[in-house]
Amino acid sequence: MRICFLTHYYPPEVGAPQARISALAHALSARGATVSVQTGFPNYPDGRIRLPYSNRPYLIERDGPVRVVRTAIYPTPNQGFARRLANHASLAGSSLAGAPLSGQADVVVCESPPLFLAGAAIAFARAKRAPLVLNVADRWPASAVELGALDDRRAIRAAEWLERTAYRAAAAISVPTEGLVEDLSALPAARGKVVRLGPSVDIERFDASPPDPGERLRVLYAGTVGLAQGLDTLVEAARRAGPDVVEVTIAGDGADAPELRERLERERVGNVTMVGSVAHTSVPALYAGADASVVLLRDRPIFEGALPTKMLEAMAAGRAIVLSAAGESARLVEGSRAGIVVAPEDPDALAAAFRELAADRDRLAALGAAGRRCAVERFSRDRVVSRWWDVLERVARGHPLDGSVASMKASGRTV
Repeated sequence: MRICFLTHYYPPEVGAPQARISALAHALSARGATVSVQTGFPNYPDGRIRLPYSNRPYLIERDGPVRVVRTAIYPTPNQGFARRLANHASLAGSSLAGAPLSGQADVVVCESPPLFLAGAAIAFARAKRAPLVLNVADRWPASAVELGALDDRRAIRAAEWLERTAYRAAAAISVPTEGLVEDLSALPAARGKVVRLGPSVDIERFDASPPDPGERLRVLYAGTVGLAQGLDTLVEAARRAGPDVVEVTIAGDGADAPELRERLERERVGNVTMVGSVAHTSVPALYAGADASVVLLRDRPIFEGALPTKMLEAMAAGRAIVLSAAGESARLVEGSRAGIVVAPEDPDALAAAFRELAADRDRLAALGAAGRRCAVERFSRDRVVSRWWDVLERVARGHPLDGSVASMKASGRTV
């Protein structure tokens, strides 16, 4: 089977989508597929193309067994709506122009968002005479509208039209959560095509040994610092809990990072440290040095169906989770007894959770152990990759998904 990934994000960029797509590409290659990736030159999140790369019409390289084709991109920081759209549109155009460079394919998998790339994927897959699978990691433009990042009615209507067009053209639409299955299955353009291929984590990367006890609760946030997360809540909770109770490390970058750094300096919040982007290979060591992990999502209906990858990494590392979110992620943490759940955007409740765990080391260890068990039983990478293989093989052969969608949805709850 020849599989081509069309994606805006890929290593050496750092981030959850980059790591997830790279891991899937390598895992499918290990199972015997011929895998190529069509992407841009690495520039996320600061908009600078780093050495040894330079912007040019195209570059072909190898990432182990995966053939990577990079085409020109308009690099821009991950901030400012108009510039980000230009960034997304530039890769959509250059990918189409460079489509022959990634060779023939039996199936094309496009990562969305960005939505422009999903639109370009229609012509990209047709050029390769291959069916298209859209992997929808986040509902767009709905999430941008709810966060206030998009409010122009004409732009919203155009984006919704492009979304429906992409769904209509896809042979299958893969999503990571039950919430997205329900949302997209209700759309006529997507009905009968939606399959849940849940998130996964590489269990073997993480040492789940209990943390060494310290004087304060050491809390790690490892992920994007963006609009969806609302890390102001975390900073305020740390300030209210106080330096005698908790010390917080924020590892990651994103649109909200500059403003967050300014706030830490302005208000002199000494128990919060921002370390910037961290290589994916360094994440396990960060968890090893932490007592607990914190995961946050804003209080918006769109995020009730979200399941952040960072939460699964914390579980694999055997670290208790303090979750400031509602919906599917909250049900997972509560059901697996992997942590404490508080209401989103409630710094008082988050501070209280920090105090609670700081005072009870035995509970901290028990929550971490329960999370590790859940990660092993339900989110191991091998089992998720097997489901990906089955779906892609079915699509590549032209078989309808109707008979397999229900079983895939059900298995997503228990695997």
